Amino acid sequence: MTIEAVAGTQGARLEGSRVRGGLSAADYLTLFLIGLVVVLVSLPRLRRFALRENELDAIALLAALGDDIGEYGEGLRAGGLAGLLAANERHEHRFEDLELLPGGLLRRHGYLFDAEETLPGQWVLRGWPWSYGRTGLGSFAFSSAQGLIGHENTDGSCDGPSRPPPTAEAQAGQDGWRALRR
Repeated sequence: MTIEAVAGTQGARLEGSRVRGGLSAADYLTLFLIGLVVVLVSLPRLRRFALRENELDAIALLAALGDDIGEYGEGLRAGGLAGLLAANERHEHRFEDLELLPGGLLRRHGYLFDAEETLPGQWVLRGWPWSYGRTGLGSFAFSSAQGLIGHENTDGSCDGPSRPPPTAEAQAGQDGWRALRR
């Protein structure tokens, strides 16, 4: 074989690999559709994950505050939830991302929190979504009578600053409220 023939064969191979290496419009469309399916499948799962994380954070905050009522209850009587948080210096860095809203409400990770004294020395701490479906789903409470309890809030009746969960039902563990494990 001559040098020209070898060079011609290698040139043909290189030319063939260039043609095979490019993607056609159908290939690009296929890749785009695969990517679209991955995004459409992943987004709802990511959203559910974010909602669940907000709920877990709300439960953790209520559990921590519920544990503090016995020891730091004077702070709660004097300044509501903000007073209870301030009374225990362990919370200074633990819950630093809290926002104090008008009316004594606290907001953290898409949930609102308040405290209501039902009888002298008996408190119900409540947590509910800032925006049902966007920041959380369930409502939660801590009462000295029931401990940590939750409600699925499937109808979204508890959301926003003006629609907290009913204190009496939470305190009594009625109407769908159930005990939560820590």
